[in-house]
Amino acid sequence: MKDYYTVVASFPHLPYFANTERLPLSRLRLEQRLRMLDADETRQIFQAEFLVGWRLPAGKVGGGNIAASYKTGLQSIGQPVLREFVEYRLDIQTVLAALRIRQAGRDPQQHPGTWGIGRWVKHIETHWDAADFRLGTVYPWLLEAGNTLAAADAMALDRLLMDTVWRKLSHLGDINPFGFEAITAFVFKWDITQAWLLRDACAAKQRFQILIDEVKHVQ
Repeated sequence: MKDYYTVVASFPHLPYFANTERLPLSRLRLEQRLRMLDADETRQIFQAEFLVGWRLPAGKVGGGNIAASYKTGLQSIGQPVLREFVEYRLDIQTVLAALRIRQAGRDPQQHPGTWGIGRWVKHIETHWDAADFRLGTVYPWLLEAGNTLAAADAMALDRLLMDTVWRKLSHLGDINPFGFEAITAFVFKWDITQAWLLRDACAAKQRFQILIDEVKHVQ
């Protein structure tokens, strides 16, 4: 078993994303720590971030070459813990893609084999008319996600999904506090925190612009 202690010990404390005002570690410093791992492990982490990071809108999994690219990318991740987490995130993305397609009044059969990936595709298609695709016991947050989509509340949806994944990562990190599990948990919690801070900054900028517009209107 490899010793990941040095890498884990180099990570600072990372508070819950919604309570954080700034990242305690820059991206440059994070990557420097990750490069202490074997080169292939570092590559796999970066590949996983590319596949399931928060850089793209939630639910954007399916769609021709996109789905194929995800499947190809997943094949290059062999680290068991990392692969398990990536599959978990892609399952969530597929469920969200289904919610978006259904909300838009479209049918998944219009996009055979391309709208989603993972173990739930056929199940969702079979239970398309069920509010939770009969996955409520697996994903208790699914109905709430559907409601936030219907309300076009992007911020609430982001927070719901980030909290869900954050809890999953916390559990994962607790399995082996000084193993690859803990490294995986920190990296993807860092990604969540960065995305939330950027999301919150954009929202603050929009609110500021609204206030400016209101002042101009009064004048």
